[in-house]
Amino acid sequence: MKRLLLVCAIFALSGCTVFDAYFMAKYDTNEYALINDIKTKAQVAEDNCANNLLVTTQVNEIYIKSLEFKNFVTHIPRNEDSIKLSDKLLILTKDTKEQFNKSAVSTFYCKAKLEQIVKSADTMQQVIGKKPR
Repeated sequence: MKRLLLVCAIFALSGCTVFDAYFMAKYDTNEYALINDIKTKAQVAEDNCANNLLVTTQVNEIYIKSLEFKNFVTHIPRNEDSIKLSDKLLILTKDTKEQFNKSAVSTFYCKAKLEQIVKSADTMQQVIGKKPR
């Protein structure tokens, strides 16, 4: 009787594992969430381009999030694509942050830079969402 219960428990546990493997995301959800956060922050900042102080704070947050993304993807095995993308996004956000912190920028420049960050993050979401894990 005890053996039967043990065998049933083993099959039940392995069945849950198969179920989880079948229904879990085929990509790294943490990478995807970080990029989604960067994209969302850039979209919100784009709406605030008329307020230089507020948008500068938001651009600094976007840079920090990009650095967090870079640090997250750096040591994951077989993740060269995300590492390359994170390097480029970090450079883009760092240059943007430095420009905003140096002096007040025009609304046109603000919207153009933040739109570029949004488009880059959107492309990265598509790439990360298609990666097999």
